[in-house]
Amino acid sequence: MLKIIVKKKRRNSNTIRYGMFGLSLGEEHYQRLDKYCTKHSIYKATLVRNLVIEYLDKAENKTNANF
Repeated sequence: MLKIIVKKKRRNSNTIRYGMFGLSLGEEHYQRLDKYCTKHSIYKATLVRNLVIEYLDKAENKTNANF
């Protein structure tokens, strides 16, 4: 998964167009996320977005397979 995530770069207009939302992880999980993203030179939001997309793709495929 990490190999397909784009490394840090300038933000695009999608952030402005589609907005952002807050996420409360708590101190421990935030620190883990921050450390991981710093180590791999990726934005936290980029990692979270890619994880959400991957989850939704899998969840929707499971739902569609039931029909």
